[in-house]
Amino acid sequence: MFDLSACHVERNRDGNYLVRWHLSKPGQKVAVYMADSPDRYYAGSDLGTPIAWTTQTEVLVPNPDKEVRHYFYLESAGGEGVILAERQLNLQGTPNFRDLGGYEARDGRRLKWGKLYRSSKLSALTDVDTRYVHRLGLTLICDFRQVVEQQLEPTRLGSESLHVLASLPVTPGSSHSFIENLHNGIIAVEDAAGFMEEINRDFVINQMPQYAEMFQLLLAGDQQLLIHCASGKDRTGVGAALILDVLGVSEETIVNDYLLTNKYLPINEEVKRLSREFKDRTGAAVSEEVLRPMLELRPEYIRACFDEIKKRYESREHFYESALRLDKLKLDKLKDRYLH
Repeated sequence: MFDLSACHVERNRDGNYLVRWHLSKPGQKVAVYMADSPDRYYAGSDLGTPIAWTTQTEVLVPNPDKEVRHYFYLESAGGEGVILAERQLNLQGTPNFRDLGGYEARDGRRLKWGKLYRSSKLSALTDVDTRYVHRLGLTLICDFRQVVEQQLEPTRLGSESLHVLASLPVTPGSSHSFIENLHNGIIAVEDAAGFMEEINRDFVINQMPQYAEMFQLLLAGDQQLLIHCASGKDRTGVGAALILDVLGVSEETIVNDYLLTNKYLPINEEVKRLSREFKDRTGAAVSEEVLRPMLELRPEYIRACFDEIKKRYESREHFYESALRLDKLKLDKLKDRYLH
């Protein structure tokens, strides 16, 4: 069998694909297939002709079209198969654009690739980025930014995009004075790490109606969803965690996906930039030590969200139905649609 934790697709500097895998029985021949849509793999139809057939554990695949997303199907000589794609999409204007596909749920099924995405803001996409995203076939985009953020840096995907854009503003923390201070260039936080945990608890206490609406929109049709905020880490991080949780993904896997933002965002550069731009209550420059816990993601942040759910609800099912408006019928519908 394929070890999913050791199966990856990444691009090299030339834009070609490096596909890696690991089998429980090394030395088996593996057939590698490639397509610009994963649908044929999920439908179990004709796989076409392999682009490689090897006993090695990796293969370098030339990219035939760098403006199209590609998906891979690996089949061992023993008949085992796995679908793979890049976790991070190769976009210049938004580095934290990711696919939630491939994760394993508790029932043994896996999230489909090419259906559920998360990202940072889309206002800085290049023309190449826009064409690439357009060809993903997104039908629903949920924007968790405040209205003023949406107005200042609007989402631009071109007139050809046929998606529904849903504005679902989520306030990062219940303290309006904190937001007001931010707009004035002031960081007024004593314990930044504790403050971030408090924000994640507040998502559960005060922000669930927006996430519940996201799920209702998701249920409205066979959606290809993108959720995003400004940097794609806090508001989007919680939204992605809820999606994965509802679909039955383990908390450990959810935490690991949450932490991938640290890999894809230029956090060190942001810390240095904001240290120059923001002041504390005394008017002094904010130190990098204060800013770092607010910009990077830590396991305890998203765990604070789950701990608050456990504290306030009798069970996960109680939380789904009471806070997210998802009864068993709706949960099963989501799982049937997004798991395979």
